[in-house]
Amino acid sequence: MDLLPKVFRTEGNIAKFDPSKIFESILKETRMRETDAKEITELVVRRIISSGIKFLSGPHIREIVCSILSEQHFESERKLYTRIGMPLMDYEAILEKGPKDKPIKQINPEKIHHWAANQIAEEYAHLRILENGESKAHLAGDIHINELNYFVLRPFSQIWDPRIILNYGFPPLKNLSGYYLNKPAKDLTSALIQLNKWMGIIQNEFYGNQGFYFFNNFLAPYLQDLPEEITFRKIQNTLYDNNQLPLTVGREIQPISIYSSSSIFKEISEIPAIGPNGKSKNAYKNYQKESKLLFKTLIVAFKDAYKHFHPHSLPKHYILMDNKFVDVIEEIYPHFWEEIGLLCSSYFMNFYRDSYKCKNMQGIIKEKFHNFGILQNISLNLPRYAFISKNEDTFLELLHSNLNLCSNILIKKYNIIKERIDSNNLPFCSNIIDGTQLFKLENQGLSVSIIGLNEAVKFLTNYHIHEHSEAAKFSNRVLDEINRLCSELSEKYNKVILLSENLSKTAINRFTKLDLKQFPNQVKTTSNNQNYTNSVHFRQSAEIDLLERIKIQGDFHKYIQNGAIVYISLNDLKKNEINIKDFIRKITKDLRISSLKFYS
Repeated sequence: MDLLPKVFRTEGNIAKFDPSKIFESILKETRMRETDAKEITELVVRRIISSGIKFLSGPHIREIVCSILSEQHFESERKLYTRIGMPLMDYEAILEKGPKDKPIKQINPEKIHHWAANQIAEEYAHLRILENGESKAHLAGDIHINELNYFVLRPFSQIWDPRIILNYGFPPLKNLSGYYLNKPAKDLTSALIQLNKWMGIIQNEFYGNQGFYFFNNFLAPYLQDLPEEITFRKIQNTLYDNNQLPLTVGREIQPISIYSSSSIFKEISEIPAIGPNGKSKNAYKNYQKESKLLFKTLIVAFKDAYKHFHPHSLPKHYILMDNKFVDVIEEIYPHFWEEIGLLCSSYFMNFYRDSYKCKNMQGIIKEKFHNFGILQNISLNLPRYAFISKNEDTFLELLHSNLNLCSNILIKKYNIIKERIDSNNLPFCSNIIDGTQLFKLENQGLSVSIIGLNEAVKFLTNYHIHEHSEAAKFSNRVLDEINRLCSELSEKYNKVILLSENLSKTAINRFTKLDLKQFPNQVKTTSNNQNYTNSVHFRQSAEIDLLERIKIQGDFHKYIQNGAIVYISLNDLKKNEINIKDFIRKITKDLRISSLKFYS
């Protein structure tokens, strides 16, 4: 024992070296056999004696143990025993410049802690949660687990029912000791303030996009004959307050989504309306006039806000459309089409085409409140599967294999969030309101999305999707197969596993860069060294008739249960001598597009 050094302990004192502590910790943390753990301990002690080290720390001993575990080919045990963190220089770089993979406008202490914690959380997911094959698939670029740093902590996105706040006040939880609870809002100003506060506070438990459904419909009873100018000012203030949420939270957050409709749809018309002070009076069908006025006010307020702010720093406005949309808009706001064409800020959603949101309508109709969202998304690298397989049948087999891999990861996420809720580590989501869980796991989708369908099809058929009927036919075959597998996996696990529009630019960039290193010639052939196309989209440079593009993409949208979108160039509309109003009318009545956004 005289040959062994003293040990600096994390508690701040100095202790004698005790080999039994190493033996016990190896047994506890790796679950090795005692004989193997004893042998590793002996090797560690010999290494320390032979090195002549004078002082040791706990982290230093752990490094030596991990080195010997690797040398003795106990790789799984090494993963369980290792420390997580980052080199000092990496942390100092974050202190000075922020993370190297993100352009940062502003650094503050909260963000620095956030970025450092993110790296630790991502390492933990690789080492403790994911199996070797799952971890390697993500690191190699076969799949991309979106925001892996949040995998063990937070759900992804959520669409909130405003009635939670309107009915129960803010916050809508009754077990928060030491905090003042606001009663249900007495007027429109109070309602908007409380809803905005909810969007700020709930960022602590989610990492993706948050939004309010039927925003103007559910707020319509609060107008109380307010003059239009005053209503505008209140909505304007709400958008400005929303713009400041990242400053309140202390880190970047996804823009809030506001879903509104030009009229009250028949699906919610008979729901008892919640008005001032949380009192129920009449049904929402009795507030058609107020709902239309609030919709118009939203449009005007967004137009005004876009004069002062960058679009990405404001909420996203999703306009829910039915087949009466064009006629209703003409009635309530004649300048709508002119301003939409100038701003290109709103998203138009074909209400009855987004199957995931439609499925949740029954909950909105029957329950006092109904929230739903996506628990986790994983992106699939279709071009890589094509490059590896080199033929259509093998491509589909590889796709099948990776989808099964994704389903295993998604089920892990489901189980982890269930544990977080059961242990109250997601305190808001865990709460029970009036006998109903605020966040219901059964209302959450487990999502896969695809990247580079066009490039995969180009490699396997020698045609871009729009260039040949065989390319379009194979594209439909791929999407049909993904949907079939999602349906089978949903039934197998009794969960909602679905195909979504990919929302991760990081995944697109990452897949393209990784494949450029491993498959440079193939990437050059299919994408001319440019980023892969997202989801089912064509390349922007594709020369194809506008209406034909819309028709083909609309056929693809039937396969994407959540968030399918097409982007429409105003120049293309102009070339085809189609005005926006006529185009929207055609979309709502004839075509299968789920949602669209114009760009100039």
